[in-house]
Amino acid sequence: MKWYEDKIFWYIFTALAAVKLAAFTYICFFHPGGERIFALPDSLGYVYPAQTLLQQGAMWEAVSAAPMLLRTPGYPLFLAFVQLITGSMTWSVALWQNILSLLMLIPVYLSADKLAGRNAARWAVFFCAASVLYFSMAFAVLTETLCAFLLAWFLFFIIRFFQTPRALDLLTSALFLAAAVYVRPAAYYFMPFSALLLLCLAAGKLIRFPWPKILLYFLVPLILIGGGWQVRNFLATGFGGFTSVGAFNLYFWNEDYVARKYGMSVSQAHEAMQAMLPPEFSSLPPAEQVKIYKALAAPLIRESFLYKLSRAPLWAGKTLLGTNFAHTASLLNISPLQAGEEALNHTGMLPAEWQKSPAAVILFLLCAAQVSLTVLLGAAGLWILWKKKPAEAFFLLVYCLYFWGIGSVFSGAYARFRAPFEFVLCITAGVFAAHWLQKRQKA
Repeated sequence: MKWYEDKIFWYIFTALAAVKLAAFTYICFFHPGGERIFALPDSLGYVYPAQTLLQQGAMWEAVSAAPMLLRTPGYPLFLAFVQLITGSMTWSVALWQNILSLLMLIPVYLSADKLAGRNAARWAVFFCAASVLYFSMAFAVLTETLCAFLLAWFLFFIIRFFQTPRALDLLTSALFLAAAVYVRPAAYYFMPFSALLLLCLAAGKLIRFPWPKILLYFLVPLILIGGGWQVRNFLATGFGGFTSVGAFNLYFWNEDYVARKYGMSVSQAHEAMQAMLPPEFSSLPPAEQVKIYKALAAPLIRESFLYKLSRAPLWAGKTLLGTNFAHTASLLNISPLQAGEEALNHTGMLPAEWQKSPAAVILFLLCAAQVSLTVLLGAAGLWILWKKKPAEAFFLLVYCLYFWGIGSVFSGAYARFRAPFEFVLCITAGVFAAHWLQKRQKA
């Protein structure tokens, strides 16, 4: 049976579409926050270069009006496309992202079907449809929905390659991964890492595919596509990196340590660190800016190493188990806080004013239950898959650990950074659910 012939898939798809339509109608036409509800703190960094692309034919930074380096072009291109055909970068972006969120059920179904059969695929789609994170992030002008959609297709073609090694599937997976990197550069280092994984699996005879062809059809396209943007950066600015956001983060992600050391708030620490930059910083060449960020970051990283090590379990927990409650409650007008406020980075806390609202408490419990169940069953399903298909399970495990780790390295870690791998947990949760029900039926 093909996926489009499965009635259960379409029941879940239709139910999710109805929920999204109702939420979209309410948020767009009745929410007191208006269009501001779609904007989060990072949104401007994508909207501005999209606007300059439409108006001037080039992407520019929001603050310095220099050629864009802090962000990569994938999401601004998406925003510019939406603006071009609809005239809006708010409600229309939410509409398109909700459509992508719906369509992501297809690669989730196909991947689970390849791994464990039709029942696992149905359960995987159910868990993905129930995701609070994917529901809420579809209403934010941020990269997560588009990136997760592309990564879901990347993993489907990789899984299909594992089972029937074909050059076309390997090449297609590389194209989807490269596209995801252009949307969200957090995936940048996974390009060579995944190529190395495939080479190791091929060396261990877990994949029956020649290693030179892995280089040709997977690594070379990634290098060419990723390198294309780096060439643009070098020609436009003299900076040959893929993005300058890494150096920016190396420096400013120490703001929590600075705040603790000097007894100030995180926002005050950020301002103090900003003041430490040279007065002429914004006018310096990008390559010089990157050098300054790294030079200032180095002593802070050495000094705060033990502090960060002690906080790492909390940050990892916030990424893996964060409910994205503050954002979801804001969308549904249950919370007194707006989505862009600092509370988004403190999802482990439940302020007293939220506890006074029964609706907020119920929503928080539902969000927490959904996340906890998905993570728990996803981990169990990964273990079951490990015993049946170790190569696929190993690749999925490393994939999840990579994005979990890279999204948990600073105090601002929260549920949003789980988006690149929550759909994998949904897939493996589906594997567990199908396995458990099959055992129950045999008992």
